[in-house]
Amino acid sequence: MALIGLNRDELDLSQLPKDSFYDPKKDDDLSGVQIRATITFRITNPDGTVVKEWTEPTHSLNVNFVEFIWALWNATTATVQDTGGSIITINGASGGTMAITAPSGNSSYGIVIGSGASAGGTPSPTQFKLVNQIPQGTSSGQIEYGAVSLTQPATNGQITQFTISRSFTNVSGATLTVTEIGLIAYVTGFAMVATTSGTSVSSDYFLIAYDIPSSAITVQNGQTLTITYTFSVTT
Repeated sequence: MALIGLNRDELDLSQLPKDSFYDPKKDDDLSGVQIRATITFRITNPDGTVVKEWTEPTHSLNVNFVEFIWALWNATTATVQDTGGSIITINGASGGTMAITAPSGNSSYGIVIGSGASAGGTPSPTQFKLVNQIPQGTSSGQIEYGAVSLTQPATNGQITQFTISRSFTNVSGATLTVTEIGLIAYVTGFAMVATTSGTSVSSDYFLIAYDIPSSAITVQNGQTLTITYTFSVTT
């Protein structure tokens, strides 16, 4: 392969290794391994007809998530902040569970929604709770939380992925507006201590992902909003 010529047009660029085309200022992953997440929104009418469906990239995983992974992989302690704002020390070597499969009617964990952010804004990596979570219920300003479903990981070619999904049905009598989405984990079994009081904590709730959609999502009375996170790894 000759790379020497009188001018650029004489170079056979098709024979150059693919990595040579990467721009380190624009391409944040030169390894070829891609970890990606998207979030899909679907609004349906009471009869099941789809009003609108679209997918956006997520900003999702936050500082809490990274601290949890670091504590588990390093079998050591990490500091995280629960949804109540308390600083908690968790021992990754102590063994425990992190659940997101909340049952129907439980708005304490799993995928949760709120109305307190500015649509199109940039999420903070240190976000530990929704600004204004829409509560579970059928009264004014409330919405019904369905059960969270989590699919098994599946591999297709070089891509392995799984999804997390939850439906929210508005029977409040008025239109609701969604401007923030979170993923809260219910953590139990680990050795956890509240740093301020030194009190042991047997279980707690932690926001591990936080998203702000590009525009406000309106859910009319009677409609159902289904949110699906898709996490994928391309090898």
